[in-house]
Amino acid sequence: QLDYKTALRGGRVVVADRWYPSSKLCSCCGYKLDTMVLGMRQWSCPGCSTLHDRDVNAAINLKKVAVSSTVAACGGEGAGPARERGVKPAPMKQESNSRQL
Repeated sequence: QLDYKTALRGGRVVVADRWYPSSKLCSCCGYKLDTMVLGMRQWSCPGCSTLHDRDVNAAINLKKVAVSSTVAACGGEGAGPARERGVKPAPMKQESNSRQL
């Protein structure tokens, strides 16, 4: 139902891998904790000393996943009608559609 409602409003759903470490991956420096118990609501990154709220950090990491998948889908320069071609196709002769009897 989420796909359906998002499509109606012109959006798109991006699904992160089930095992993506969104909570235990530092959104500042990328350091990944080996383990994190469910009761740990805050943690300090050993890599950059940033204090993270577990849920806020996960939300930031998941937002990065969504944004990066959008960029990767279109490429660096984008695609579609706004993109200019470097080489124009060669002109072709048109054949007449009329028959001579």
